Amino acid sequence: MLIDVSGKIKIPIEIEQKILSRFIAMSERNISAIKAYKIQYDRDVICAIENYIGPSSAYYFYEELNSLFKQYEMVCYHSTKTIDENVIRSNGLTTNEWNTYSKNMVHTLQALHVEEKDIVHIVEIIKCKYDWKYPARGREPQLCFYSDRGLLSEDMYAGYEQFCENIGGELARDALKQNYPKLYECLRENGKAFLVKFKIPFSNIKSYNQDIIIYQFVAYFAGRYFWNYDYEIHFDGNTDKAVPASDILELIPYTTDRYYFKK
Repeated sequence: MLIDVSGKIKIPIEIEQKILSRFIAMSERNISAIKAYKIQYDRDVICAIENYIGPSSAYYFYEELNSLFKQYEMVCYHSTKTIDENVIRSNGLTTNEWNTYSKNMVHTLQALHVEEKDIVHIVEIIKCKYDWKYPARGREPQLCFYSDRGLLSEDMYAGYEQFCENIGGELARDALKQNYPKLYECLRENGKAFLVKFKIPFSNIKSYNQDIIIYQFVAYFAGRYFWNYDYEIHFDGNTDKAVPASDILELIPYTTDRYYFKK
């Protein structure tokens, strides 16, 4: 069974039972304190339970939940833009390790018939941003993901669709868009945008994301248990593992031309 919050919510029964049993075992005093909160929004649920059942206040409980979650895979999404979706279908998703990222970028720019001197310049500029963002800060290459399409935006604010703006992702955008708009143009104007739906073992998610993600599920069941409130599970995270092609579930074209893509 996959843990999936992207449509009809699918959560293993043993995880549900573990969380509910914790609520049932709470003292009447704590239950009363939690129920005293007025719930209008999802953030109210988090505020109400944080001191009683949050990751920092129930450490061993989250260790037990973590062991359960690691028995499963999760459905997640990654936003991207590419000139050839068959590369994703064949190779899956990779982390942004520099050697792989730079080779892919050079191949893409060559396929777009960008002049060699501009290719060299683009890669040099992105490498400066990469070194500042990763080695200089002790960060490892990663692949970012999010839980569901509810984190896409249709209003004035940018959601996770922002990573569909250009080929090369956030790294290329941050390196080029503001200071090198002419060089950035070829990465923005070409390619097709996709929401990549895939599955990932919970154990492959970076450890610093795991309790935060689990907390979303605790809040979901808390909303129902204490207030009969429908809390919406949303999360994002990182992995340092590639997603093999066999774990790609769907490539969903993203065709909305967001106003900020060309600003």
